[in-house]
Amino acid sequence: MVKMLFKTPAYDGPTSRRIRKIVEPNPKRKNSYARVRFSQYKTGMTVQEYIDACAQLDVPNYAIFDITWDTDPRRKFIELYD
Repeated sequence: MVKMLFKTPAYDGPTSRRIRKIVEPNPKRKNSYARVRFSQYKTGMTVQEYIDACAQLDVPNYAIFDITWDTDPRRKFIELYD
């Protein structure tokens, strides 16, 4: 079963996919945890590396939510590729 996040299916693809940042500068609100997490994205890092980076911030559960939210076509802050 695919979990839904704000009417969007949660990312459940392979964690070996790579991340490409589409937007600069950081689009998240200043002084927010989302902004801190977004700053962890590095073009070329894998989804698993992002999950690990979020774990270092003690918020690993937000990583999949972030990827889902930030790849949504309405936002398109990042894209995933093989």
